[in-house]
Amino acid sequence: MKFSAITLSLLSILAPLIAATPDPNQAAYLGYATLNGGTTGGIGGSTVTVNTLADLKTALSDDIPRIIFLAAGTYTGSEVIKVGANKSIIGVSPGPALEGIGLRVLEKSNVIIRNLKISKVLADVGDAIGVQGTTVKNVWIDQCDLSSDMDHDKDYYDGLLDITHGVQYVSVTYNKIHDHWKGSLVGHSDSNGSEDTVITVTYAYNYWYNINSRLPSFRFGKGHIFNSYFLNSGDGINTRQGAQLRVE
Repeated sequence: MKFSAITLSLLSILAPLIAATPDPNQAAYLGYATLNGGTTGGIGGSTVTVNTLADLKTALSDDIPRIIFLAAGTYTGSEVIKVGANKSIIGVSPGPALEGIGLRVLEKSNVIIRNLKISKVLADVGDAIGVQGTTVKNVWIDQCDLSSDMDHDKDYYDGLLDITHGVQYVSVTYNKIHDHWKGSLVGHSDSNGSEDTVITVTYAYNYWYNINSRLPSFRFGKGHIFNSYFLNSGDGINTRQGAQLRVE
């Protein structure tokens, strides 16, 4: 059987999405999240497996190093869960699904989020994953499936992955970002350069499918976007407000 170069490239991007549960002792190995001492999440701390939202919120609530496995299954609700510093949250294969429930890294650093499916988080609740705050450094988002649907108005949901308010040293790798109006925003607003000029984000090996815009939209800051696959989308990489990007 023969494969085209494009097919082989897509397979290399999607392979980690169907892999086994990620190694909990693996630190970020690609992009900006490897800088500033690296992103280790909960490595070196205790390990816990949770299978309820209540236990997940408790495990994420403090800043003590901890590796948290979220058991496979579907968890539904309408809220955003705050993630404490020094945490690794890892979905147990084939990956738990959070429906209507997002994660927010707010003024917390050294966070790893891997192998989660997050979908249909309403706009008045927040983003599927939101990373924001001038003190936030070192976040790695890897092997996640982020989506909603295109059946509603563009403002019915908010962003799938928004990185704003001066966040630094972020890597977004091997994710599937799909079926959504507004994919991923970097930089809060056109008037927020005083905070967002320091932003540093790497996007690598991501699969963008059926996204209307923001693939990503990048204001201010510096970014590196490479080896990603874009299909059936209404827009592309949007560089704005003096952002400096290297795209390969």
